[in-house]
Amino acid sequence: MTVAGHSEPIPTSPVAARLLNERLETAREKRGDEAAENLERLVGERIGALLEGGMPSIDFATMRSIVDFVETPEEEDTASGLGRTVRGIREKLSQRGGPVGG
Repeated sequence: MTVAGHSEPIPTSPVAARLLNERLETAREKRGDEAAENLERLVGERIGALLEGGMPSIDFATMRSIVDFVETPEEEDTASGLGRTVRGIREKLSQRGGPVGG
């Protein structure tokens, strides 16, 4: 599969590719071509970062987490150093499918 924002073909499961195509089509229908192109670019950049970080391919769960959260605006970071560390650990756990406690 190829995606804007990532220059190389991406190893993905068929259901992950289908999910991305559905989300892009939904974005195109509801918000227009520019929004869909922006979403695809953001997804491609995130996938690239994951692959560079050592992830061998993109499965359905990973793709779902990417398309669900890639357009979420970043919140202003007012947490202490320890708070940012804990949040970083939780994010890594969620990316790897581990339990995330509150």
